[in-house]
Amino acid sequence: MGAVDEGRWAFRLAAGLFAGAVGFYALYKLTTLNRHQEEQMGRGGGHRQSQKQKLVQRVSSLRLAADNRGIAHSQQECVLAKSADSLEQQHLQVVLSLLQETSDSSTRELTLVTLGNSAAFTTNQDLIRSLGGLSVVANCLSDEVTSVKVKAMNVLNNLSMNVANQVELKIWIPQILEIVEATTLNSELQVAGLRVLTNISVTNNYHHMMINSIPHFLKLLVEGTESVKVQVLKVLVNLSANLGLTHDLLCAQAPLSFLLLFDSYVNKDVLLRLLIFVANLKENLNLLQGSVQYEVQSLHTVLFGNPTPFSHKLAMLMLYQDNEVKQQVARILIK
Repeated sequence: MGAVDEGRWAFRLAAGLFAGAVGFYALYKLTTLNRHQEEQMGRGGGHRQSQKQKLVQRVSSLRLAADNRGIAHSQQECVLAKSADSLEQQHLQVVLSLLQETSDSSTRELTLVTLGNSAAFTTNQDLIRSLGGLSVVANCLSDEVTSVKVKAMNVLNNLSMNVANQVELKIWIPQILEIVEATTLNSELQVAGLRVLTNISVTNNYHHMMINSIPHFLKLLVEGTESVKVQVLKVLVNLSANLGLTHDLLCAQAPLSFLLLFDSYVNKDVLLRLLIFVANLKENLNLLQGSVQYEVQSLHTVLFGNPTPFSHKLAMLMLYQDNEVKQQVARILIK
């Protein structure tokens, strides 16, 4: 390399170093100026930064809450998918919480079905009561959707098989009676309500709460389908086993077509229960002392006041080809 070339190379190197130094200095000043400006902004800049941080926190919280809802929803689905005999206390708590929180009819129905299946087990009947579940289920009787009411009645049917549960459920007996009387004749809801009343009337403890509904029970006995007849007779048989309710039952107005129920063509399940009901009343009447004035259209007058029509029905039933039916007829005919 010649002397001239070496001079040119040295010059270019010096120029490059100088330019780099200038650029580095300019970057340093710019950085220092920006930091100084930020410091000069004081609380205003800090406030905006704080707002930004709070906004991030809020968004993060919302995202976390959404994630939690997703997890909770997933847990609820898992619980609802479990078999009824595998539900434990924590599972029942999830189901009851879901029933309280949701307004979706299909979800409420599914939840009630799950509770109803689990309530078929005695242990779960006690658990549901201890978790405050009786009121949660009973409150569904006020739901606007009929199918939800039906499912709630089905749950109460299983829960009411537990005597300890009946103590708490008694406050809903008037509402159940009202539903049975007001709902459509022969509806699924009516049958479901009668099933609950059947369980609750197994003991005498709550019979007095059903006295005013006796005339309606007799009306259903005449107008209802076979399933309604059988179910309402289960209630009436339970009531007739209570000596203290004998006069209340016999004083009730009997429907005009009541005696037609004693024909041989009537379904045996209906006929047999009907005869047991009357036989209980006859035996109780023989045990009671003192006379009572019964009205002309009362059940007592139809059955025992003018014995000829009813006695004729009983005589025909003695020819019935079933010993159980004949035994109940004999109970009525015995003085």
